[in-house]
Amino acid sequence: MKVLLLLYSDLLKEGEEKLYSRLEKNLKLINKVIGIDNIYAAVSAPFKDLFEKFPDLCFINNVKDSSVFGAYKGLRKLRGNDVLIIDGGVKLEKEHLFQFFNRINVTVGMIKEKWSGIAFVKMRDVDYMIRSLERNFEKGMLDAFRTLKETYSIAADFIDLKGGLKAPILELK
Repeated sequence: MKVLLLLYSDLLKEGEEKLYSRLEKNLKLINKVIGIDNIYAAVSAPFKDLFEKFPDLCFINNVKDSSVFGAYKGLRKLRGNDVLIIDGGVKLEKEHLFQFFNRINVTVGMIKEKWSGIAFVKMRDVDYMIRSLERNFEKGMLDAFRTLKETYSIAADFIDLKGGLKAPILELK
């Protein structure tokens, strides 16, 4: 399994130090649960200083600076693997991560009918997810997951994470 972090300029609105602090905590948790060799980050131009702060990350260029395009580029790079997609604005907890493992279908975390910033795509569904993202470059991630389900008939589990997920509800495009 590989982890794909999505980092784009809209995340910097809350403050760079706060974002990097949360990112560092998330990376420590991911390292413990999944392993350091499996973490990739789709980054846009404002995150050039990440190369020095987090040298263990494998970077993927997100030239269009959006979560959808970052996921698209990252999934193309990570074909042939199960991929855990995590938005950079989310504060992860171990309990939330474990809700995504051992599931058969594509699993999307939801809070109040919005994408919570975390999703798990099985290897067999990655190519379909890439096509779904291609259709939704101007829309949001949740639209891409709905396209996956409606257009390609890929079963997707939308699980409710309302039990204390301390992350912003993501409505970013």
